[in-house]
Amino acid sequence: MTSVREPGTGTPRTGTPRTGTPRTGTTDSKLFGSVLDMARAAKRGDVSGWLTAKSSTHRPEDVAYLSSVLLGVLIENDAVRRGIHPADVWRELRERGLDDFG
Repeated sequence: MTSVREPGTGTPRTGTPRTGTPRTGTTDSKLFGSVLDMARAAKRGDVSGWLTAKSSTHRPEDVAYLSSVLLGVLIENDAVRRGIHPADVWRELRERGLDDFG
């Protein structure tokens, strides 16, 4: 996974290792855990669980940014796994939407 960087800069966020893997017990690992919990709940259609995970952090901009980074990594890794160029997958998503993805 790529490292999380401050928006608009090439500087890693404070406390984030260069590998992008949150250190256990840090605020970043809790934030990452919240993002994963939100994704799991959303995929299941569990709005209550999603809201609970979302409210567990007071850093909404960081949650939004980390969610976007995670989504981008997953989309591009899936494209490579399927033998498709990532740019083609981004175009496909824009044209067809999520229902026909993958």
